[in-house]
Amino acid sequence: METKPHAIHVEGVPTITTASDHVHHHLSDIEQGNEAILLRIDTDGEEKGGIDSIRVAKDGHTVLIPQPSDDPNDPLNWSWRKKHIILFIIALSAFCGDFGSGAGISTIVLQGAEWDMSPNDVNYAGNLNVIMLGIGGLFWIPFIYFWGRAPVLFWTQVAGTLFTLGCALATNFTTFYGLRALMGFTLTACQTIGLSYIKDMFFFHEHARKIGLWAALFLLSPYCGPLFGNFIIAGTGQWRIVFWLVFAVCCFDLILIVSFADESWYRRDIPIAEQPPRGTRLLRLIGVWQIRVHNSYFLPVLTACHRLLAVFILPIIVPTMIY
Repeated sequence: METKPHAIHVEGVPTITTASDHVHHHLSDIEQGNEAILLRIDTDGEEKGGIDSIRVAKDGHTVLIPQPSDDPNDPLNWSWRKKHIILFIIALSAFCGDFGSGAGISTIVLQGAEWDMSPNDVNYAGNLNVIMLGIGGLFWIPFIYFWGRAPVLFWTQVAGTLFTLGCALATNFTTFYGLRALMGFTLTACQTIGLSYIKDMFFFHEHARKIGLWAALFLLSPYCGPLFGNFIIAGTGQWRIVFWLVFAVCCFDLILIVSFADESWYRRDIPIAEQPPRGTRLLRLIGVWQIRVHNSYFLPVLTACHRLLAVFILPIIVPTMIY
């Protein structure tokens, strides 16, 4: 019996009518993750041919991009609860960077009085913190490709939390100045890797909403920092309490990371039978599992760095950075 044609609607591409052998071709393209985005499939008649193997969302017509595997370890197959707990964690982690940076604005007058400096000079530490937020955001990008998302999230948060503690305990400007720089350099990591987590865990049609939720929280952070900081200064007259608040937020985030975070890097181009054993979640969190399977599963270090460089030299990026 001759297979009836199917109408396939592709975003940015005219409607194509094709037989089932062409459907299999388009399915192959989806599974390989190319740039074609299938949004809707309509079938004519009862026979569907290759259409049955294309997985769609609960609405029955939105094609899942990328196509999930049958492996329960595939982040696309994680439960709704696990995905959204991790989404909150990466949003809170991104929040910590600018929250700590902004909170320091409210402390410069009291710090200047304590260290016999002008508020303008004390604010040099805040300026350096902001610079390191930008540098750190770029520095950690290659690491998430050759080491993994989870260990970068965990170790940068551990380091950033400790540097924040140091800021709260600092007794002189020189120490505070150095710790503020390191604090910004580490706590900015999740403002970079957050998008990678979202891309790994959620389907294409879900990205806009999840990115919006993630961005909403950390975009509030530079405003929340001075807001809470000034209330604390007005009520207590002590600048260290402001950094104890930032330290507490970082500790809360770190507890959530240790309790729930997981590695979302997954190679769908490798058959399920050939996937390396995932080990325990804690080994994935601290990066031991990633080191063990690095050669066969993660990008080489030079390749990961080259990806970042390739973006920098794009024609649209160079004039933007100069401006």
